[in-house]
Amino acid sequence: MPYWKSVESPRKRGRPLTYEEKWMVYYAFKSFERNKLDRSVIVVEDPYAVTSSYTGVSRTTVANIVKSVKESGRVPQLKLPGNRNQMTAIPISTEARIREFVFERHREGAICNAKHIVALLKDEFELEIQDRTMRRHLARMGFCWSQTKKQKRSLRESNRVRQQRHDYLYEIRKNQRLSSDEQYHLVYLDESFLHHHYGAQFSWFSDGDFVERSAGKGRRWCFIHALMEEGLLKGTLLIFEAKKSKGDYHQQFDHKVFQKWFQEQLLPNLPKRCLIVMDRCPFHMVGKDSIIPKQMRKLELQKWLTQNGFDWEENWLKPRLIEKVENKRDKKTMVEIFAENKSHRVLFLPVYHPELNPIELVWNTAKGECARLFSNKTSFKDQRIRLEEIFRNKIDSEYCSEAFKHVRQFEEKYWEADLVIDDELDDVTELYGIDFDYIL
Repeated sequence: MPYWKSVESPRKRGRPLTYEEKWMVYYAFKSFERNKLDRSVIVVEDPYAVTSSYTGVSRTTVANIVKSVKESGRVPQLKLPGNRNQMTAIPISTEARIREFVFERHREGAICNAKHIVALLKDEFELEIQDRTMRRHLARMGFCWSQTKKQKRSLRESNRVRQQRHDYLYEIRKNQRLSSDEQYHLVYLDESFLHHHYGAQFSWFSDGDFVERSAGKGRRWCFIHALMEEGLLKGTLLIFEAKKSKGDYHQQFDHKVFQKWFQEQLLPNLPKRCLIVMDRCPFHMVGKDSIIPKQMRKLELQKWLTQNGFDWEENWLKPRLIEKVENKRDKKTMVEIFAENKSHRVLFLPVYHPELNPIELVWNTAKGECARLFSNKTSFKDQRIRLEEIFRNKIDSEYCSEAFKHVRQFEEKYWEADLVIDDELDDVTELYGIDFDYIL
């Protein structure tokens, strides 16, 4: 028996780890991992098991903490019991149409509920969705079930999502109004994936006929690229094989991979003065100060304020301490710092708005073409070669210009809709005295 297995656990199992304890587990693991590599102090074959033994937490918990830090730079958040965050089977490609449909209903003076959207998806996308699943998906998109005029109820976007979108559109329009010398070049980036067995889903059949294909989706390629109106940015394509074939493709990236690509492939290939647009996935948002105040204990909050030179008072309760830490901590992301050092800027898309990123159209075209060409003779390497050829030959300046025009139409529609909704909220507040800041 290895000597470390006889070490008595310093804590009882079952008690949730605090924010500080999670970081201690991670630092212990990193020490044992270094020992495994250099064998200078302790010979460690399994750093996860050794960390588990010394800290008294399960090996699975150690693995989850390490994985979270590698992917996002943060220890995992506390999770409520249950399955509240389970992803729905509703494709992300439907979200732009859902948002547009809700706006159309409201402009007509009609309410909009989950049943209306279930019927929409059935008619236009041939999707069979349960009402409860639809309500969960709408909440995840940022909609809430709230009061409208004359006590009716309908779906409305939350203030947070509307304001986030309006702030984003304001920055885009502000940049467009600048002179040609001062204007920033728009650069959009995103990540996606392609399975080995990704093939087209429709064909002509006779009775009893079927397409013979391998079981399962197979291995998959993950890739990241950058797009300008003139075309895909040369030298910025990164493709690698996913370590796992299951789970969200975002789990295959982490902040170290992304930041390395950002500094070594994106920034050196950008023209002067670029506005770099990306979504808000966790590894994009990693900052210099990666603490999560809501997960910290009262003593940890007080200690952080003291160490960083901020005053606090003994009579402050935890909510006041959280507010102080949240206001004082450095929220600037690392990618913003990297970009500003090269005279560029970063702009983050509003949550759940893939239709505002023209590179999403590139993904649809590229993967659709790969699916059309797929057969059982297509090797995993062939899929990568085809993907690279499509990026190189199919996605030209004309295609990218049309993609940008498509996104501009959504931007104009959302900008006008947000202003109209704001005017309506003013009218309702004046007539009925409804506090929409409370409701929404």
